[in-house]
Amino acid sequence: MSRAETEASTAGDYVFDRIADVSQADPPIEQPTAGIVHDLGNLIQVASSALNRVARDPSVSTAPALKPVIASAMTALQRAGALVRETVGGAAANYRSLEHASVSACLTEVENLLRSAWDTSFRLDVRAGTDLATAKCDPLGLQNAVLNLVFNARDAMPSGGLISISAATIVHGCATIVEFRVEDCGIGMTRETVLRAFDPFFTTKGKGLGGIGLPMVKHFAERYGGSVDIESVFGAGTAVILRLPAMQAR
Repeated sequence: MSRAETEASTAGDYVFDRIADVSQADPPIEQPTAGIVHDLGNLIQVASSALNRVARDPSVSTAPALKPVIASAMTALQRAGALVRETVGGAAANYRSLEHASVSACLTEVENLLRSAWDTSFRLDVRAGTDLATAKCDPLGLQNAVLNLVFNARDAMPSGGLISISAATIVHGCATIVEFRVEDCGIGMTRETVLRAFDPFFTTKGKGLGGIGLPMVKHFAERYGGSVDIESVFGAGTAVILRLPAMQAR
């Protein structure tokens, strides 16, 4: 996928507010409930923003430009339904199966979901290297992991700014990995915050469903033998690097 910088012309109200905090004694990261609620929250944010834009348009029935907006909302809701079905229908069987994800298709889907619902104060820059390897992971889980990182980057820039997503295939010795980088130019993190960033329910946010996203991304990466790291400079921005093993070429 070539470089793409997207700016929504009219995104309407900024309705990406997160659901209320979950308060439990034991972090349920190994249980699906908190993660499913969080991922559903991200997807519903996209759908809600798009539908709000549709509702405010006086010529909804005659505006061709609204078709991709409606399609994005419908796709997000379908993804939410898929998460519920995966949980209820038996995620264990899927876990044991060999899963793989097209990196380019994932980034395209994420970009399409965000394009029509993105606030005008934010810009999205998506770059993917050539000859990207296929990632050894669940495609839907990869999309949700990237969305989590993008929403975290957005939250780190209260006044808006540029969020960059990049993906590349990297060879380390005999191992081939797919590396994703999500970068922002926001407030950054202190060293103490970086050290605790993956702790379940640790958050620097005053309100909303904080402290779930990064632990879920870490759990997703480690499930497939990958990893996630943070590079941050307080006051200058943050980069989160998600690494996943690549499928062996046949």
